[in-house]
Amino acid sequence: MSSITLTLELVCTREEAARFDAVELFLADIAENAEAEPPAELDAIFGARPRETILGLAGHPQPLGITCRYDREAGVLILAAIDGQPNLAALPVLLLWLYPDKLPIAYSVHVTERPDLAVWTIVGMNRIEITQHEDEVAARLEALRAIGDTPRRLDLLPTKPLARSDD
Repeated sequence: MSSITLTLELVCTREEAARFDAVELFLADIAENAEAEPPAELDAIFGARPRETILGLAGHPQPLGITCRYDREAGVLILAAIDGQPNLAALPVLLLWLYPDKLPIAYSVHVTERPDLAVWTIVGMNRIEITQHEDEVAARLEALRAIGDTPRRLDLLPTKPLARSDD
């Protein structure tokens, strides 16, 4: 399987960056201890059942495959793939939950050996867009920002239980 490079830098405070870090640490804990619980600071973000919500959004038991680092001098959260295997299905919905006030957010991924073939994902409050045309990204971000404050229209959690493999 090809290695994937993720490029996402998000201007934020240290406290905002700590949200992603807390999710990453919780998922690492759950890999070691199936009974692990997320830290209390995630309750306000993920609601009454933060454990189930985070595990569902992250696609557990599939690894998240994404790590974070906060650059204090630049005030930037940097997300990167672990071992070239980021969970690209989980990332946009985690961004929706963790950083709704920062939307829209754009990031790119590419097969490590082919940086010229980047695919951009733009996460907005009402839509997630994917493009291979880097020159369109800035205009799409501006267009989504111009929409202003609109209620979230994306369903972020299943409305019925997911089928299990033993069903």
